Amino acid sequence: MEHSWKNVPKLGFGLMRLPMLGDKVDIEQFKVMADKFLEAGFTYFDTAYGYINGQSEAAFKEAVIKRHPRDSFTIATKLPAWAGANNAEEAKQMFWTSLERTGAGYFDFYLLHNVSAERKKVFDAYGIWDFVQERKKEGLIRHAGFSFHDTADVLDKVLTEHPEVDFIQLQINYADWDDNSVQSRLCWETARKHGKPVVIMEPVKGGTLANLPQEVQKPFRDGGLEPVEAALR
Repeated sequence: MEHSWKNVPKLGFGLMRLPMLGDKVDIEQFKVMADKFLEAGFTYFDTAYGYINGQSEAAFKEAVIKRHPRDSFTIATKLPAWAGANNAEEAKQMFWTSLERTGAGYFDFYLLHNVSAERKKVFDAYGIWDFVQERKKEGLIRHAGFSFHDTADVLDKVLTEHPEVDFIQLQINYADWDDNSVQSRLCWETARKHGKPVVIMEPVKGGTLANLPQEVQKPFRDGGLEPVEAALR
């Protein structure tokens, strides 16, 4: 599989929430889910350093890395420099920890996690933008980007300062399209202005758009769409 956008089917498997047995990930159930996802022709898995207190990356190793050829899927993970790192060394170590936890060998997509006006200051201070580009040159990262939760003007500033990023991940769904705080539409337009590919997160808004009141579901179903399908489309 070539590592290019055109080869990534347009549905990803987010690993922020996984089936649990008590406080541990239900690995056997996760294996079933991951296998069905791959059998359906999809390839993009999305995790992060901090998901499920680090269990998400390790679970991915057990369910996917150890059981499927490395060129049959792509993996994205994220570095949250603002979460628990006291200095640049500790922030950069998060990358190496993720690499070890997943056993992936390299990351197809690597993101600075949850960039905002305030959190950007931490990535800047710790030199994480350059650090990620160095790992990309070494072949440990194929595509480098960031996930984003802030306003479009902040996004414009970040992309102006960092034209080197390959892609961004934005919260986009029909409920947030014209929301004043999320600004899905404005952020999307800003990304396109800078020519950056967009990975969409929260298309079903954490499940909210799958559990609509009956009177709201009716127009969708009258048109032959289930609420989840409508959200994804």
